[in-house]
This record gives sequence, structure tokens and C-alpha cells, in this order.
Amino acid sequence: MINNKIADIFQEIGDILEIQNENPFRVRSYHRAAQIIHNLAGDLKSAYETDPKKIMVIRGVGKDLFSMIEEIIKTGDCSLHKDLLAHFHPGLLDMLHLRGIGPKKVKLIYMNLGIKDIKALEESANEGKLRSLPGMGEKTEQAIIKSIADMKRYSQRSLMPLALDEAKLVISYINEHKNVSKCEYAGSLRRRKETIGDIDILVTTKSATKPIMDHFINYPHMDEILAHGPTKSSIVLNSGIQVDLRVIEEESFGAAMHYFTGSKAHNIAIRDRAKKKGLKVNEYGVFKGRKNLASKTEEDVFKAIGLPFIIPELRKNDGEIEAAEKGKLPKSIELKDIKGDLHMHTNASDGSEPLGKVVKYCYEAGYEYIAITDHSKSSHIANGLDEKRLLNQYKEIDKLNKLYKDKNFKIFKGSEVDILSDGSLDFSDEILSQMDIFPASVHSKFSMSEKDMTKRIIKAIKNPYVKMIGHPTGRLINRREPYKLNIEAVIDAAIEYNTTLELNCQPTRLDLTDKYLRRAKEKGAKIVINTDSHHTSQRAYMQYGIYIARRGWLEKGDVLNTMPLGKLIKFLNKTKS
Repeated sequence: MINNKIADIFQEIGDILEIQNENPFRVRSYHRAAQIIHNLAGDLKSAYETDPKKIMVIRGVGKDLFSMIEEIIKTGDCSLHKDLLAHFHPGLLDMLHLRGIGPKKVKLIYMNLGIKDIKALEESANEGKLRSLPGMGEKTEQAIIKSIADMKRYSQRSLMPLALDEAKLVISYINEHKNVSKCEYAGSLRRRKETIGDIDILVTTKSATKPIMDHFINYPHMDEILAHGPTKSSIVLNSGIQVDLRVIEEESFGAAMHYFTGSKAHNIAIRDRAKKKGLKVNEYGVFKGRKNLASKTEEDVFKAIGLPFIIPELRKNDGEIEAAEKGKLPKSIELKDIKGDLHMHTNASDGSEPLGKVVKYCYEAGYEYIAITDHSKSSHIANGLDEKRLLNQYKEIDKLNKLYKDKNFKIFKGSEVDILSDGSLDFSDEILSQMDIFPASVHSKFSMSEKDMTKRIIKAIKNPYVKMIGHPTGRLINRREPYKLNIEAVIDAAIEYNTTLELNCQPTRLDLTDKYLRRAKEKGAKIVINTDSHHTSQRAYMQYGIYIARRGWLEKGDVLNTMPLGKLIKFLNKTKS
């Protein structure tokens, strides 16, 4: 979507102005606009084409920013951004993409050492030149070295939600060609891996294949053609993601979808199972000698080797074949099972919309309940609420609950309460006692030792008012590693103290991972799937959480917010053991 481009441009404008020591209010206006636009799930271009006034009412977008948004939508570029870049070394902006480095540090490093790019920064850090700068030190220097290493490691993989959006657009474009019969994506994207190396798309046709391939390589958002053949072509999109398109015989589509979806380990295990039955499995079908027993559908392929259908998310050779043999595959959770969202932000903190609009949207979307969980007071950067502002918000919630009283809809009072470095919480027990449910989350001091971080989170779990731990490992995919944590100990404590662990649906978090979700399920911990939304359109993120939950073998009964309203209220009213 163009939203990401606009947000990135505004972020870069703000960053450049900050490095240039411009008016801080002007800097903040661009950074704030970038954050708000990044949080929008609805496409700004579509909104503009429908009614430009829809953009003007977005909080933080005044006449000047509207003009710039309009310019980007119409021309694909921004004159102010271009002018700033013309007099600014691009390597300085690259440095801003490193974890833990903001405009102030970039300016400090540049002004003192003349460093203009990441290569020079890495060399200087390895030579120990950064530690002598004001406010840096050896610890910061080592963190920068690690951040550069992480950036190199992550640079080749894209977030699953981004790849999914790109795949849908490419498939929509391919389907415009009259020769196309079927067109679907496969590969790790269909398995819903959190990050994707490339996108595999399979297409069938009853006519000539060359016109489809010619059509494909002319995709308007393509940056480079890597290969162009009659049955396989590859391109690189403007976003940097590689897309491979294969033409498949219509009779073999099911076999090909199975073959190109399963992980290498899953496919090997399936082939080994087939061999024991005197069969051969490949992308063309299931064969007994030369006879093709099954190939049209994936269900046929599994049936031919004596197994029930295994959903794509489980095809990792992680016990799914053995479970299928025993009839013990999970009845995987589905999006329709979710009854509400228990982690949502409004514009009282760092969200984009007022409380009333968030409530109305969620009610009309069919939820039975939501929890309003704006940031607590220690989250200064997120405009966290102090006690006075929080209690005023609760009065508003009380009024709204009266309006929705007869509609089987409940607004729970909460806050995303910071877990402080010693494990205490950002609000007193007196304030916490007035909350229905809230995520207790770590937002600071990520570099603590495993022992101290585990102790910190378990102390929060033991608090009698804590019923949920938000984004438990603190990772930001492709940007920040999880903090060191004994997850087994955290799961055990959550079970002992009747606390749920969150699967956070934000595309950059998807935290907990499928591995930890499965372990939590095996031990008996309860999971809650939340969007952590900052705009009502981000309710769509719930689907990403469901994908990861399915990878983690979760079923409806494993997840707190599949409970209907009455049952959830009973759960929340239970006293902690």
C-alpha cells in the first residue's frame, strides 16, 4: 500500500530535519504523521480517490501534510523530501535503520567522526572509536555492532503480512489474463512463516503459457526480471521481494500445491511414508508404478497415502504426520472463533482514533467485547496516561457501557501497564484493582540478563491483578531480537497464577512464536490473541495472529478470547491462586 511509502517519506523528512537541528515541533509533526499513517490499514490512495476530505480528518494531517500526501499519491514522490535528500548524505539515513540509533546519535557520530554510512560506522565500532563519544561507552558500541550484524542477517527476508499483500496483488494482476484458469500462492507464505524469502505462485491454463509469462514480467510494480521462460519466470518487485511463477498442468495442481507448500522436511517425510506403501510422491501426483493415483487436489494426495488433510500451517515435519496417523491433529482455531480483542489503543495515548469510534467500530464488526488498554504513564513516548487521565477515561467507558448495556457488548477497563525493571507495575494496586483486564508489558531495559528478565516478568505475573502478559518476548521481527528469557519458567508461572500469555498480532511482533505457543498448549497455559491495534482498521491484524496460532497447534479452547462474554466475565472475576 502507498501508506507505507507516505509514512516512510514523512519519517525521513522528520529524521533529516532533526539531524539538521530544525524546530522540534516541526520534527514531531512529521514523525507523528508517519506513525499515524503507518497505523492505518485502509489504503490512503483509495480513500483519496473516493473522497479527499477523508484524509483531511485524519488526526495530525493539516493542510500542508495533506498537500504532500496528495503530491505523493499523484506523482509517487514528494518535492520537499527530494530537496532534503539532495543536500543530505543517504548513508546517514541508512544508519537510522539500525536498532538503537536515532537522529541524535547519527548527528553525534557524524559531527565528531565524520561517519556517513554503515560501513564506516561498523569499521569505527570494531576499532573502538565510538565508545569515547559523549553518552556512548563500550556497551553502546557493542550494541551497535550487534545491530549491524542483525540488519545484515534480516535484510533478505520480508514480513509475512507484507509478502501476503504483495502476493494478492500479483495474483490479481495475473488473473486479469484470459488464459489463466487457476492461480494461487504456495511455499512458506502459505505455511504462514513469520518472514518470507520469496513468493511462489502456481498457475494453470488450458491455452498457451507464453502469453501468461509475458503478462507476468510486465507487472507494473516490478523492479527486475530474473528469468523469463515458457513455464517458469521470476521477477523482483519494487518492494524487493522475489516472485517465482510456475505453470502447472491442471491435472497436477493439487499435487503441485502440496509439493511447493510443504517444508523440505515435511516433503521428505511424506515421500518416505509413500515409499513404505510402494508409492511415489512428487509435484505431479501420487504414483503406483506409472499409474497416477491422485493429483487434482491436496485432499486426494493425502488420502492416497493414508492420511487426513493436514493444513498448510502444520506442514513442517514437527509431529503433524504422526498426529495425522493417530487421528490426533488439532481442530485448528479459526478467525470466526474470536469473540473480542483485549488489547487496543485510542488517541488518548498513541492510537489514532477516539474511544467512541473504536467502540462503535468493534461493536458493528460483531465483537462481544473489547478492552481499552492505552499506555501507562512510564511510556512517555507513547503519551502514556497518568492516574488522573486514566480515571477520566474510565468515566467515559462507564457512560459507553450504559449505552451498550442491552446489546450484549462490553467495554472492559484496562491499560497497557509497563512492567518496570524491578518487576513492579506502573500503577499502584489501588488503580489496578479498578481494571477488568490489562496486558502487563515490558517496554524498557531489554538488555537485562535472562535471570533478571525472567524474575522481572514472573514477579509481574504474581501480582494478583495481572491476568495477561503482553508480547511476552519483546521481539520486533527483522529489527530486534527477543530479550533473554526463560520462557519455560514464564509459562509455568502463568499456569500457577492463572495468567494468560498474549499472542500479539502486530505484523512486526507476532509474539509469542508458534514454537512457544505449542509449548504453552502442551503445558496447559491459556493464550489470548490480541491485535494491539492503534487504529480500527488494524482489527484486520487478528487474521495474522490466527495464522501463527494455527502454526502453534492452537484450538479454540486454548484461547481466552474465544469465550463468549458471560463466560469471560466469570473467568475475570475469579480470584488468583
